[in-house]
Amino acid sequence: MTNNLNAMEAKTNTNDNTTATRITAAFEPTTAPTPIKVWLVDDDDSYRTLLAEFLVTQQGIDCPRHFDSPDAALSALASKTGPDVLLLDIQMRDRNGLDAIRPIKSLARSTRVLMLTTFYDGGSHSRAMEEGASGFLLKSAELKQLVEGIRKPDAPGLGRPKRRRTGSPVQTAAQVPSSHTSRPGHSKWWRRLPLLNDLLR
Repeated sequence: MTNNLNAMEAKTNTNDNTTATRITAAFEPTTAPTPIKVWLVDDDDSYRTLLAEFLVTQQGIDCPRHFDSPDAALSALASKTGPDVLLLDIQMRDRNGLDAIRPIKSLARSTRVLMLTTFYDGGSHSRAMEEGASGFLLKSAELKQLVEGIRKPDAPGLGRPKRRRTGSPVQTAAQVPSSHTSRPGHSKWWRRLPLLNDLLR
């Protein structure tokens, strides 16, 4: 009889412990995945700020720093851990983003550099990939394509960009002078881009 009581008591204690463990596990906070850290390099202050503000609204993406030149980004990389992804414009006043890819990768080998440019140029695309860039995106792309490119290293949109037809006229690469400062209405030129069209409404 005593043995039976001891066995029942042991079984009861085991069940109580199992129940307590399940209850504790149910109320333990789940650890959220570490957000993808993105740095943005573009010399147009308005565009850069607006895009950075948009990126932080996307789940799983953080954009803690953005710079107006490759030199500023390189200076930060010299003393800080690099981001997961760095969005890099090509034409920036007297700087060319293509020249900054290799130095950036030498300081932050694991950082994926995505070129973000207004007009597609096959030569620039080829050189970007040779220098170590992970992708090439047009600013005329949809926002979801940009976000997908940040989240997925193998996103299909990171290859040769597809031209996107829009209702508003957009100049082709052949029609646009190579000088960044010759863009019409430079301070507001990005307002014509579908990439940020929804944000400006």
